[in-house]
Amino acid sequence: MNSLLGAAPIVLIDEIENAGVDRKRALDLLVSEDKIVFISTHDPLLALRGKQRIVIQNGGIKKIIHTNPREQANLNKLEAMEDVILKIREQLRLGQTIENLI
Repeated sequence: MNSLLGAAPIVLIDEIENAGVDRKRALDLLVSEDKIVFISTHDPLLALRGKQRIVIQNGGIKKIIHTNPREQANLNKLEAMEDVILKIREQLRLGQTIENLI
């Protein structure tokens, strides 16, 4: 086991999308270590990567949604869109135009 993760079997992550880390890589690392991972997020890419989502309302669990095949297909489309956005960001960081990316 990666010593940076600690021994806890359950990990709670809040706002990972604002932490400046590679979200997919971080999630893959945690899951590969057989951790139970709870992520508090409004990011559709993170939400759809899980097998299920807990919807919380008024301090309690309102429902549990299991990711279905249509949602998984939407995740694939969203990831392709995110790849385009990441390429645009990189081009802007390099001081280049974005005329030919879309």
